[in-house]
Amino acid sequence: MKIAVYTDDRELYESIERAVNGLESDSPMSFCLTQMVNLRQMAEVLSATSLNMALVDLGTARGKEAAETLYLNDSCCSCYLLDKDETHGLFGYQVGARDFLLKPVEPARLLRIVTEEAKRQQLNLLREIRVKVDGLWKPVSPASVLYVESMGHNLIFHMINGKDIRFVATFKEYYPILNTFPQFLRCHQSYILNLDYVADMKNDVFLLGGGEEINISRQYRRECKRKYIDFMMKKYCEDN
Repeated sequence: MKIAVYTDDRELYESIERAVNGLESDSPMSFCLTQMVNLRQMAEVLSATSLNMALVDLGTARGKEAAETLYLNDSCCSCYLLDKDETHGLFGYQVGARDFLLKPVEPARLLRIVTEEAKRQQLNLLREIRVKVDGLWKPVSPASVLYVESMGHNLIFHMINGKDIRFVATFKEYYPILNTFPQFLRCHQSYILNLDYVADMKNDVFLLGGGEEINISRQYRRECKRKYIDFMMKKYCEDN
């Protein structure tokens, strides 16, 4: 779970860090905490990855701009605002904030919020895949993905509506995510396909319903054949 904290308040950051560390030993999720003290750092983080949760201290310089930047660039991220002035809580409606926390934040409340967000994000992992569309991080349904192609330093999500989503990423980053969904199967160094849209399997290719052919590498053939048969048998049993 990727958590960003926009603040120059060291004491606040350390209290959030303690809450996260307290959860890590009891949670199946791993946590990655990042502190940002200016907009440049936030822009760098958002250009590289999608966040699960962000806590934005409005008391830090350009705090409102940071919240607006997050809102405009990562619709997947759950945003929480923090400030000493409770009237600033109304600003949360403008940036889609999930909640407003009055400083100083009570450790028990902070722990509860991080715990609840971790549970929410765990559920989201079972329902969506986060991709970068026109420079913005957005969730897509696994059922909307035909297959994923690796090309250089980019991933291309080929969608069932005929559109492609291309962004900078690698299979190393996305294979663990896609592998949580049983319908996705890696069949090649460059391809992971959605078995729900496979019409047939030949010796070295998968045939998709639209007529496309996806190559199967020699190293993946035995495993692909086994997983394809298992997947189709399970699907047949569910349909009957």
